[in-house]
Amino acid sequence: MADTRLQIEVERWVCRVVLPRKYGRAFAPKAIGLTPGGSFDFDAVSDDGSIVACISTSGRRTASGKGGTGKTQKIRSDMFFLLLARRAKRRVAVFTESDMVEFWQGEHAKGRLPKRIELLKVSLPSALDRRLRRARKRASREVGATK
Repeated sequence: MADTRLQIEVERWVCRVVLPRKYGRAFAPKAIGLTPGGSFDFDAVSDDGSIVACISTSGRRTASGKGGTGKTQKIRSDMFFLLLARRAKRRVAVFTESDMVEFWQGEHAKGRLPKRIELLKVSLPSALDRRLRRARKRASREVGATK
C-alpha cells in the first residue's frame, strides 16, 4: 500500500498555516455533523465551525498521463460532504496542484459544481513541494509494481 504520510503532512500544513492566514481563524481536522444525521471527518474546520474544507494534494493526471478518474471521483465525494456540512457558512475545496484546480474551475464554469463551494489554490513551499512530488513518484512505482 502506498505511503501517504507526506500527503497528510501537507494537509496539516495547509490547515495549520495557510487557512488561518487566509480566513483569520484557527483550523483543525474535525468531524462535523451532516444535515441527514451522520458525520464526516473534514480535513479542516474553523474554530467557530463556520468554514469547512477538504484538502487535495492530488494532481489531475496519473503517472502514466491519463486523466485521474479515481482522483476526481474522490474529490467529488468530498465536495458532496461539504454540501451536507451542518451549520457551515463557507465550504472550501483546497488544491495544491494547478491542473486539478483548473479542472474544477472548468466544472464550475460548466455549471457542474455548486457555486457554494469555493475553490482555493495553495502554493506549497518549494522544499515541501519537492518532497511531495518524490513521495508521489515512489507511490506510483510501488502501485505499478503490484500490477
